[in-house]
Parts: sequence; structure tokens; C-alpha cells
Amino acid sequence: MALLHEGSSRGRTQTGWLDSRHTFSFGAFHDPGRMGHRSLRVMNEDRVIPGAGFPSHDHEHMEILTYVVFGALAHRDSLGNGSTIRAGDIQRMSAGSGITHSEMNASAEEPVHFLQIWVLPERRDLAPSYEQTAFDPAQSANRFAAIAAPGGGPGRVRLHQDASLLLARLEDGREAAYSFAPGRAGFLQVVSGRIEIAGETLSAGDGLQFEGQDLGDGATCAVTARSDCEVLLFDLA
Repeated sequence: MALLHEGSSRGRTQTGWLDSRHTFSFGAFHDPGRMGHRSLRVMNEDRVIPGAGFPSHDHEHMEILTYVVFGALAHRDSLGNGSTIRAGDIQRMSAGSGITHSEMNASAEEPVHFLQIWVLPERRDLAPSYEQTAFDPAQSANRFAAIAAPGGGPGRVRLHQDASLLLARLEDGREAAYSFAPGRAGFLQVVSGRIEIAGETLSAGDGLQFEGQDLGDGATCAVTARSDCEVLLFDLA
């Protein structure tokens, strides 16, 4: 059966500069029942105060996606990449056999609000790599559009895993639908606003974990906006 991850039930890390909510086990938050879903391992919603952030640290064997909701995030890594990630961008960092990076609020005046998502790669010891692209807002207006996928492409980054991340930005009252192939699974995250799905109302911060068959005939995920909203949807092998 589908599993609702209420926003208020997530783990939480609070410091003087960071407020982070964890859908799945992460850091000091450990729940054996929340270890991820298929290849989706981490779904963190982070807010960082002006001028602060994550100093240089190491990662390996993970596909890391960053999606900025508000503000701007400055990225630096051991491959020599330096960039600013803003709302309307999607970033993918393949940690692979090992990478060091930092993520800092790019503003000294405004907070930054972003989602950081970890996906298990198709295999270990990939060569570390980095990709960032802007997507066309019109592509996700009142419908689901891929912003990360195995093959990459215009307006999307390449994931080294049989998984796709889709975005929909819906106006109040509009509907978007996406059908899953047999054997696939999904995870839906409400970034902002309120939606209705299968008779249930979900609000910003809520997530829905499901297998394709949980959606009934046609395995279609149909979302209706109950306010202007922003929704992320994973299609997982």
C-alpha cells in the first residue's frame, strides 16, 4: 500500500545556521522503516541562513541532486567546478569513487531553501562528475516534465540509474497525470502548496511513497492542485 510521509513526521536537524528535514534516515535521524524507496535513498529539505552553509566534505557512490526552491546556493568541488544554483536550475553531482565539495548560501542577505536528493547509482566506482542545467518553466506548467533522467537531454541532467525525476507546477484547480510502466515505483514530494491525490490532501513537506500497482488500473498518478503548487515525482525501477 502507498505510504504517506507527513511533513511533520520527518526527522530534523537544527543548528544555528541549518534547519533540515529528513524524509528518510539521515545523520542522527535513524528509522529502520525509513531507509529509502527503491534507489531513492535521501530526501532532505534544507534551509540555510545568509552567508552560511556546508564546508568542504566528502561523498562517494551516490548520485546527488540539488533543487533550489528559493535563493541561491554556491557550489565548489574537487573537480574544479564552481557554480551558483538558483531556482529554475537542477544540479547532479555523481560522487562516484570519491569527490569533495562545499555548498554555501550564495547570499549574505537572504536565506536559501533547497531539496537535496540522493539516488543510489547503477554501479559503484563511477568516475566523479558534475552537471547543472536550467529547465524551461513552460515545460512543467500544469504537467509533469522530466528534469533528471538516465539519458539526460535538454533541460534535464543525466542520472546514472534507471530513475527519473519529474516536476509539475500546477495552478489551483489544474490536474497533471503520469503513468508508470509495470513493475515501476514512485515517490511524490510536495514542494509548495496543496494537492489532492486519490482522495487525500497533501501539503508542502508531505511525501507519498508507492508501488505502481498501488495506483490502480493504468498505474496513473493523478494530482489535482488545491492551490498553486509545485510537485516533484520520481519514477523508480
